[in-house]
Amino acid sequence: MRKIFLIASLALLGGAGAYAVTLSDFHPVYKAQMEREGDNVVRVKFPSAEWGTGIKWESKKGADFSSAKWLSVDVENLSSKRQSRLTMHVSAGAADGDSGDHAVAIEKKNRSVNTGVGLNPHEKRTMRLLLTHPAIYGAPENGRGPYVIDTSHVTSIHFQMQWPYEDEVDDLADLRISNLRLEGEVDAARHVDPDKYFPFIDKYGQFAHADWRFKVKDDATLKKDLAAELQRLKPAPETWDSFGGWKDGPTLKATGSFRTEKVNGKWWLVTPEGHLFFSVGLDVTRTMTDITDGSKHPDWYETKVPADGKMPFTLWNLEKKFGKKDYADEYYDFVLKRFDSWGLNSIGNWSAPELYLKSRKPYALSVLERAKGVKRMTKFHLYDFSDPNFERNMRAAIRERFAKEPALAHAAKDPMCIGFFIDNELQFHRWIPDVGEGRAAASVDLYFRICREELNRLAPGKLYLGSRFVGFRQPGLLWRTAAKYCDVITVNAYGNSVYNISKKMFPKGVEKPIMIGEFHYGCYDRGMFKPGLAPVCDQLERARSFTRFVEGCLQHPLFVGCHWFQYRDQPLLGRGDGEAYQIGFVDVCDRPYPELCRAARKLGGEIYEKRSKGVW
Repeated sequence: MRKIFLIASLALLGGAGAYAVTLSDFHPVYKAQMEREGDNVVRVKFPSAEWGTGIKWESKKGADFSSAKWLSVDVENLSSKRQSRLTMHVSAGAADGDSGDHAVAIEKKNRSVNTGVGLNPHEKRTMRLLLTHPAIYGAPENGRGPYVIDTSHVTSIHFQMQWPYEDEVDDLADLRISNLRLEGEVDAARHVDPDKYFPFIDKYGQFAHADWRFKVKDDATLKKDLAAELQRLKPAPETWDSFGGWKDGPTLKATGSFRTEKVNGKWWLVTPEGHLFFSVGLDVTRTMTDITDGSKHPDWYETKVPADGKMPFTLWNLEKKFGKKDYADEYYDFVLKRFDSWGLNSIGNWSAPELYLKSRKPYALSVLERAKGVKRMTKFHLYDFSDPNFERNMRAAIRERFAKEPALAHAAKDPMCIGFFIDNELQFHRWIPDVGEGRAAASVDLYFRICREELNRLAPGKLYLGSRFVGFRQPGLLWRTAAKYCDVITVNAYGNSVYNISKKMFPKGVEKPIMIGEFHYGCYDRGMFKPGLAPVCDQLERARSFTRFVEGCLQHPLFVGCHWFQYRDQPLLGRGDGEAYQIGFVDVCDRPYPELCRAARKLGGEIYEKRSKGVW
């Protein structure tokens, strides 16, 4: 039985006049409205999601949470018509800090960790935040480990809607927050003696000093995995046609390529055979994505670091799993079976060309990112549109990619190709406000027009899926111009829901469907050091969060798909830019996360009924 520590029993540090902390001690921030319904119950209404809107408790003296494993709270969505989202942020230090992206463990003064939840109307669930105690999870100064905060001196707890994107409306969120508490016994066994910390990465690329149910401990396990999983894999859901579209739904005009159409007030993709299609897939589906550089710290690894310093743990693990080095083609056949079994009907961006070339499942792919030979701005991640050679060089870069990349040339004529992205997360959203919409208008129009025209010429009939915006907070000029040229506008959005997107993004009479290019959830419970951009408490909550996010997209009339980033966890020590997220459907040993896979499978068989009839 889980041991419960009531937060009311923990006094604030710093003096004899200490008092208990309950939700009644919180105060509203910005435009939030808070009504106390009991000692540890509040009702909160959010007319806005602007930064900081919410409720907050703070104390310079700090509170000691070091005796428990979790900080937990119950959240109920009181709305009957809106999906809702909420994040809980716990800070230690003199001011709020931000969680770092990288695999770090060295404690600093101002740090914040967070967790979140997405709720359907009238749903109630518990948010739990793992308290990363330095004494338990900390690593030596010259090592790496999970992100930690000083849990003995917590200075604030803040409930808000992180990364706001919504319009300001009176009924944006209506929540009951209750029973704030500490739960669980500290995992003292997780502590590692600093003198025994090195090496801390085993020969499979896993954290050596923790144990969990699906951890690989010998080569024999990898060899058994393939046969065992092949026996468990299921065929695609019966509701799907050969493209993963709605087999028994309406039959529309068949054009031989994917297209879009609005049916009964909701946007859809339409398969080449004329069936309705909602795209759910995974980005970066490859044998391996990032190689760990072991040259600088060979003492971190149980395995001897090769002369070139490269440590491709996933490749090594797959060689053992398949019993050979030339396993790639067999592996991608295996991956396609996984997608069917997991209820995923699409292959997302940055996936292996070998998967696209197999033409066995719908896919979306990128033509280029940071076009070669095109001058860029120094201040923004953006092309220099003032360069007199911009148009010529941009067109040449797109044409060169189709001429030299076999997967693009194949996709241009392949019915399984949904469409193409060009670029990723360009900083239009920063540049346009900097120069003004008037000055930016011609440049923005030129960029999207070039991309549209070149795709029409090189891949006629295929969908132009845009440049993958960073979130929904984009200047009106960008939405208007993208809608003018794109068939589908793609947005990368990390959060617990995107259901309440703005109704004002498109001008009157103009509208285009939207696809989510990236979203994910992660946690700490399988040995990883960083949970990702949308942390949750454990694998079951990852599965629930995936389901709620996709359900929010299914309910909203503009969305036509959503792609999870990414297929595999990032390396324990991070990719080249330091990201070290636990965000995969599979881990470094190619072992699936069963909770997430089961949730995706269940939803995959329901997407068309939920899209057509509604989730709530």
